Amino acid sequence: MILFIILKSQQQGVCGVKDFEPFCGTVNLSKNASEGKQLFNANCAACHKLDKNMTGPALRGIAQKYDSITVQNYLRKDKTLIKTKGYDNVCIYFPQLTNEDISNILSYTN
Repeated sequence: MILFIILKSQQQGVCGVKDFEPFCGTVNLSKNASEGKQLFNANCAACHKLDKNMTGPALRGIAQKYDSITVQNYLRKDKTLIKTKGYDNVCIYFPQLTNEDISNILSYTN
Protein backbone atom coordinates (compact mmCIF):
# COMPACT_ATOMS: atom_id res chain seq x y z
CA MET A 1 0.00 0.00 0.00
CA ILE A 2 2.76 2.43 0.83
CA LEU A 3 4.53 1.61 -2.39
CA PHE A 4 1.39 2.47 -4.40
CA ILE A 5 1.01 5.83 -2.68
CA ILE A 6 4.63 6.67 -3.41
CA LEU A 7 4.30 5.68 -7.05
CA LYS A 8 1.08 7.63 -7.42
CA SER A 9 2.62 10.80 -6.01
CA GLN A 10 5.66 10.36 -8.28
CA GLN A 11 3.35 9.88 -11.25
CA GLN A 12 1.57 13.14 -10.43
CA GLY A 13 4.84 15.00 -10.31
CA VAL A 14 6.01 13.58 -13.62
CA CYS A 15 2.83 14.01 -15.65
CA GLY A 16 1.09 16.77 -13.77
CA VAL A 17 -2.15 14.78 -13.53
CA LYS A 18 -4.49 14.49 -10.58
CA ASP A 19 -5.42 10.83 -11.11
CA PHE A 20 -3.12 7.96 -11.88
CA GLU A 21 -2.58 7.34 -15.60
CA PRO A 22 -0.24 4.63 -16.83
CA PHE A 23 1.43 6.87 -19.43
CA CYS A 24 1.74 10.61 -19.65
CA GLY A 25 -0.74 12.10 -22.11
CA THR A 26 -2.97 9.05 -22.39
CA VAL A 27 -6.71 9.41 -22.13
CA ASN A 28 -8.27 7.73 -19.12
CA LEU A 29 -11.35 6.13 -20.70
CA SER A 30 -14.29 5.21 -18.53
CA LYS A 31 -15.17 1.53 -18.39
CA ASN A 32 -18.03 2.13 -20.83
CA ALA A 33 -15.85 4.02 -23.29
CA SER A 34 -13.12 1.40 -22.99
CA GLU A 35 -15.59 -1.36 -23.83
CA GLY A 36 -16.97 0.88 -26.58
CA LYS A 37 -13.51 1.21 -28.09
CA GLN A 38 -13.19 -2.57 -28.31
CA LEU A 39 -16.65 -2.86 -29.88
CA PHE A 40 -15.91 0.02 -32.27
CA ASN A 41 -12.67 -1.62 -33.40
CA ALA A 42 -14.39 -5.00 -33.88
CA ASN A 43 -17.52 -3.74 -35.65
CA CYS A 44 -17.05 -0.23 -37.02
CA ALA A 45 -13.37 0.44 -37.72
CA ALA A 46 -13.32 -1.32 -41.08
CA CYS A 47 -15.47 1.48 -42.52
CA HIS A 48 -15.25 4.32 -39.96
CA LYS A 49 -12.62 6.27 -38.08
CA LEU A 50 -13.30 8.77 -35.32
CA ASP A 51 -11.88 11.84 -37.03
CA LYS A 52 -11.43 10.87 -40.67
CA ASN A 53 -13.94 10.05 -43.38
CA MET A 54 -13.40 6.61 -44.87
CA THR A 55 -15.89 4.30 -46.56
CA GLY A 56 -18.29 5.80 -44.03
CA PRO A 57 -18.25 9.17 -42.30
CA ALA A 58 -16.13 10.04 -39.25
CA LEU A 59 -18.07 9.15 -36.11
CA ARG A 60 -16.63 11.45 -33.46
CA GLY A 61 -19.51 13.16 -31.66
CA ILE A 62 -22.25 11.15 -33.39
CA ALA A 63 -24.19 11.07 -30.09
CA GLN A 64 -24.55 14.85 -30.28
CA LYS A 65 -26.21 14.56 -33.69
CA TYR A 66 -28.54 11.61 -33.03
CA ASP A 67 -30.14 10.15 -29.92
CA SER A 68 -29.21 6.61 -28.90
CA ILE A 69 -32.58 5.13 -29.91
CA THR A 70 -32.16 6.45 -33.46
CA VAL A 71 -28.66 4.97 -33.65
CA GLN A 72 -29.88 1.65 -32.24
CA ASN A 73 -32.69 1.42 -34.78
CA TYR A 74 -30.38 2.48 -37.60
CA LEU A 75 -27.83 -0.21 -36.77
CA ARG A 76 -30.47 -2.91 -36.44
CA LYS A 77 -33.17 -2.33 -39.03
CA ASP A 78 -34.07 1.14 -40.31
CA LYS A 79 -31.47 2.72 -42.61
CA THR A 80 -33.82 5.62 -43.46
CA LEU A 81 -33.35 7.26 -40.05
CA ILE A 82 -29.92 8.74 -40.75
CA LYS A 83 -29.11 10.31 -44.09
CA THR A 84 -25.45 10.20 -45.04
CA LYS A 85 -24.70 12.64 -47.82
CA GLY A 86 -21.92 11.75 -50.18
CA TYR A 87 -21.76 8.06 -49.30
CA ASP A 88 -23.03 5.45 -51.72
CA ASN A 89 -22.58 2.60 -49.27
CA VAL A 90 -25.17 1.76 -46.64
CA CYS A 91 -23.99 0.67 -43.21
CA ILE A 92 -24.51 -3.06 -42.64
CA TYR A 93 -26.88 -4.34 -39.97
CA PHE A 94 -25.58 -5.20 -36.50
CA PRO A 95 -28.36 -7.25 -34.85
CA GLN A 96 -25.84 -8.81 -32.44
CA LEU A 97 -25.12 -5.49 -30.72
CA THR A 98 -27.13 -4.93 -27.56
CA ASN A 99 -28.42 -1.53 -26.45
CA GLU A 100 -25.59 -1.46 -23.91
CA ASP A 101 -23.03 -2.25 -26.64
CA ILE A 102 -24.29 0.64 -28.76
CA SER A 103 -24.32 2.95 -25.74
CA ASN A 104 -20.70 2.00 -25.02
CA ILE A 105 -19.73 2.70 -28.64
CA LEU A 106 -21.40 6.11 -28.39
CA SER A 107 -19.48 6.80 -25.16
CA TYR A 108 -16.25 6.00 -26.98
CA THR A 109 -17.07 8.21 -29.98
CA ASN A 110 -17.52 11.18 -27.66
